[in-house]
Amino acid sequence: MPQRSRPSPTPDHTPDQPCVSPLGGLRLSRRALFATTAAAIPAAAAVTLAPPAVADPTVTDGETRILDMPLADYELVDTDQGQARDLPGQPATMIGVTWPLESPAPAVHARGLTQDGEWTEWFELEIALDPETGDQAPGSELAWLGPVTALQIRATSKEGEPTAEMTAHIVTTSHTEADDLVGDYAGPYTSQSQTQEAQEAAQPQLMAAAATAAANPTTPTLAPQTPGFVTRAGWGANESWTRGTSGADQLKAVIIHHTAGTNNYAANQSAQIVRGILSYHAQTLGWADAGYNVFVDKYGQSFEGRGGGLHRNIVGAHARGFNTGSFGISVLGDYSSTAVPAAAREAVARWTGWKLLSTFNERAWSTKSWYVTTTNVRFAVGTTVNLAQVMGHRDVNFTECPGNRLYNEFDQIRGRAQYYIDNGWRVHLDAFNRGGGEAKLGTVVKSAHRAGKYWATVLTKGLVLSEGNGAATAYVSNVAKSWNASWGRPLTAPTPDRGRTIQAFEAGTAIVASSGRVTFETTVQFPDVPRGMMFHEEINELATRGITTGWPDGTYRPLAPIQRDAMVVFLYRALGSPAYTPPRRSPFSDMPSTRQHYKEVMWGYSEGIVEGWPDGTFRPTAPIERGAAAAFLYRASGRPSAGTSNSFTDVPSTHQFAREITWLASTGITTGWPDGTFRPVDPIARDAMAAFMIRWMEHRGI
Repeated sequence: MPQRSRPSPTPDHTPDQPCVSPLGGLRLSRRALFATTAAAIPAAAAVTLAPPAVADPTVTDGETRILDMPLADYELVDTDQGQARDLPGQPATMIGVTWPLESPAPAVHARGLTQDGEWTEWFELEIALDPETGDQAPGSELAWLGPVTALQIRATSKEGEPTAEMTAHIVTTSHTEADDLVGDYAGPYTSQSQTQEAQEAAQPQLMAAAATAAANPTTPTLAPQTPGFVTRAGWGANESWTRGTSGADQLKAVIIHHTAGTNNYAANQSAQIVRGILSYHAQTLGWADAGYNVFVDKYGQSFEGRGGGLHRNIVGAHARGFNTGSFGISVLGDYSSTAVPAAAREAVARWTGWKLLSTFNERAWSTKSWYVTTTNVRFAVGTTVNLAQVMGHRDVNFTECPGNRLYNEFDQIRGRAQYYIDNGWRVHLDAFNRGGGEAKLGTVVKSAHRAGKYWATVLTKGLVLSEGNGAATAYVSNVAKSWNASWGRPLTAPTPDRGRTIQAFEAGTAIVASSGRVTFETTVQFPDVPRGMMFHEEINELATRGITTGWPDGTYRPLAPIQRDAMVVFLYRALGSPAYTPPRRSPFSDMPSTRQHYKEVMWGYSEGIVEGWPDGTFRPTAPIERGAAAAFLYRASGRPSAGTSNSFTDVPSTHQFAREITWLASTGITTGWPDGTFRPVDPIARDAMAAFMIRWMEHRGI
């Protein structure tokens, strides 16, 4: 990514080169992490796909650049609204600012010089909230200005003109051809042909580097009548910027927000606004991911927000004290004084109705009880409050978000949401009610989604399953959260058994140990893997998932070393056997295209999981050493950040695979041997590899 020098603010002073991060900017201190509120956007009936203006020709193909610029380096000039810092010749599309922790929060405004030579209006940069303390954070939210060629930033505080202590975070986003296609995926409802793969194919430049680095599960195919949306792959989320997110066991509210800045954007600019927000949230503010669950633009187009799956109750960073159990919808733009476009209002209502219905909340006008445990919210710690299931950010935090004009539309939004609840896909809700409701089945953990041949809703105490357009059946189950489609339907209720709980399924038996660990034993056992053998459950789980089929004679051969090609096959199948066309010519001299497992090994090579030997061979039948196995698993996880210092006495920090083995231990995938060694050059046996694979899949959420 190119770095660009700042223009000299005065003739006799040239500031130092700005701090430029190739992944998106300065990471603030823990105290400075802040939750963004939202603004929203005015109406525009027609969706225009004219090529958007380019802010900076050096930032292209979906790239997002953040420059961190101390404003003290820039001249104070007189403007129509008082003095402001002048940043001439500085291209941008979005702007945010931060200031020292000890400084009082200023009132900050920014404007940009358009490519027509006209200044935009002054946009207020809303003060962000620290997600950990709820205090006003030492910085603003990010505002969209549109492509501009220069900036001016003004601020006032009770201590005078404060810009000398402020840093501007100047964001430049860029357009891709795929941004022109978002309307194909963001209509009223999805179709089953609008898959993750279809949208990912539209963003090859953006996804190539980050495809294997996703920290969170992707959203699977969702049930009929889900609102249409652009997936994270479709709008070009850089998953290498994100960290793991978590889900809640119950959805209690939908909280509505707006973002900030101008409402002047085209339909094919919305995706780059969302990319800019992700960059700022994850790279500058240090959050795990974008704060909101869904973004809606003024045209009614919708974009998947925080990763982890829209079918889950993903915990966001949008409403301090109320993130767990809420679903954050943010409208791109500012609706403090601008009317909400009908298309945006309808999209918000559609998402609200879908989320409530899919989590079995039947009334958009209902309230839910919250116990307050967090300071600096609108309610005292230790109190219990009843809040509307559909509410605004201002209802729980000290903010004006989502703006008066959007907030005043809430009754209409609730009414339309109720329409979508009453007329939506109720197949699983009806089965849930017939099966005893929340008292017997609990609350929804995963909304209806495609799992194998089933539509599946996962609850805290049960499952609802259906196939095709058929009727649904609800099942009580204490292993619902661990259920896999390969298990099939439950055949019995959970039954106590010698201190355990067991439940029969079509493909075998689920066992809950006294420790809470769930294992699944298939009805078809390998004759050489008897019950009681170490790693018996893990081996059978691999077989149940179709990751291993054993040997042609029906054995598993648990103590035999696993071959290098077989290890790649395990990973390929564990990741869903992704579509892949291998090259006609092999990069390895001992791996011709006619050889068994050629496709899987070539896939592993193309993903950077396998590298081969310096002599140009792959050695497919050679036993894989434990250190190399650690490397395969590490690379298949996107090469996450890890140190090289570990507790194994035989893995010094200088070891070839020290980083990979250290990561493997830090995740709990390996515990090593009882004598404190890892034995990195020993071949790994097939039983131990089964244990590694199951723990790795659990870590990845697969």
